[in-house]
Amino acid sequence: MEWRKFICRRGSTASLILALLLIAVTGISLHGQGAPSKLLSIPVYHPMVLNPAFTGSKDFSNISLTTKASKWPDTQILNYNSRLNSPDGQFSNVGLGAYIFQEQFDESWNTGLAVAGAYHFALDRQKLNFISLGATLKGVLAMPRESDEAPSDSLSSIFRPNMDLGVYYYGPHVFAGISTTTIFGTNTNGDSTISYSDFDRQYNFQVGYKFLISKKLGIVIEPSLLSTLDDETISDPFEHIVPYLKVYLKDFYIGSYLKDTDIFALFFQYQFPKFYTGVFLQFPRVGYLNDENIIFEVSVGLNLGKGSPTFTQHRHW
Repeated sequence: MEWRKFICRRGSTASLILALLLIAVTGISLHGQGAPSKLLSIPVYHPMVLNPAFTGSKDFSNISLTTKASKWPDTQILNYNSRLNSPDGQFSNVGLGAYIFQEQFDESWNTGLAVAGAYHFALDRQKLNFISLGATLKGVLAMPRESDEAPSDSLSSIFRPNMDLGVYYYGPHVFAGISTTTIFGTNTNGDSTISYSDFDRQYNFQVGYKFLISKKLGIVIEPSLLSTLDDETISDPFEHIVPYLKVYLKDFYIGSYLKDTDIFALFFQYQFPKFYTGVFLQFPRVGYLNDENIIFEVSVGLNLGKGSPTFTQHRHW
């Protein structure tokens, strides 16, 4: 029971939103992904974008920024996530979060704002197992970029309100989530004068398991499977399952996923007492590397909490 409590201990210190849906978005092509549509590292550094029920599931508060350092389009996302305190100073059952983002394309740019909330139900008296229900309200404003060929006043802007819904289970070992994002799909109002980014309805399915290898060394291995589908691919879900693996070494973790045999992916993060930083890389296994085939994304964040995080206070239930 000692190691079980170690995995499940709920620290008062904030930590990074860790790899919830564990990179599901890389299981499909870039077309039709949720907002923002072009950051592959969203499931690693901003998992509540894929499942609002994750909001507050780690008993933490943090703020983080991720930006794409190479490959068009230029994209950034700023995220805040928190588990609210109850009147007695303990963590409550409510998680709140928000994020804003922007992405620039050749003819247009998108900017969006989302607010997420989740309620967490304890399934046992020890409060080791939870199931949470979450929802996100969001809006995306797509605007044309000024150019000599197409003056901006000849093109119209488009505002797209939308929402996400999700369910998430997490316990000492197993975690699993189901969500539907961008429920209302893309609304272009019939505008075809500009190539706006599409935001189609998506269905996200995820399951994973945590193996404690060494408590003394702080080694945890976390394999998982995740599938992201849309209305066209939902009839064949097994072709879109992507396996992932994360290895925690105390305040450091490293991971990868198998998108296909021609692509290599690597992501890692290091947690300092009050801030953290991480890198996400994707590139072909063979051939020359250049700006066209390397995806490089960087994330930094602040832990908002009391004291300094330790291995027993963050990341692991």
